[in-house]
Amino acid sequence: MANISDIIEKFIIQTMGAEESVDISRNQLAEYFSCAPSQINYVLDTRFTVDKGYLKESRRGGSGFIKISKIKTSDSNEYLSSLVSDSVGDELAFRRMEQILDKLETEKIVSANEKNIILAGLSDDSLSMPFTIKDKVRAKAFKNILLKLMVV
Repeated sequence: MANISDIIEKFIIQTMGAEESVDISRNQLAEYFSCAPSQINYVLDTRFTVDKGYLKESRRGGSGFIKISKIKTSDSNEYLSSLVSDSVGDELAFRRMEQILDKLETEKIVSANEKNIILAGLSDDSLSMPFTIKDKVRAKAFKNILLKLMVV
């Protein structure tokens, strides 16, 4: 049986359908699923990220509306640029990089072979350095790779 986070994620994706965006209310969703609003926040913060192809913007007000929009990856340069500037950050865990690359492969921005080469090159085994700086070095190298993937 799926956990509540999976169910909420699936519900939001189905609600969005073919549309480019959807407005949701944290409180209404929490009430619908009989869960705490913090559970909705968790799903929004972990499942609807730039890495996974979504933008979120809060709509202030009494009911706590959030607009979730699909990033149009038809402009791959804009998408890659948003990853570099907003998503990757100063440190990057291997697992998170893997998730970003999965999305890039799904969107046909990188091939399966390119993804595997990047994963191998930036794996923990390949980065033979102290654990305390691996994620920083990985983030810097990955940002440079993303910049090189941009079409001129």
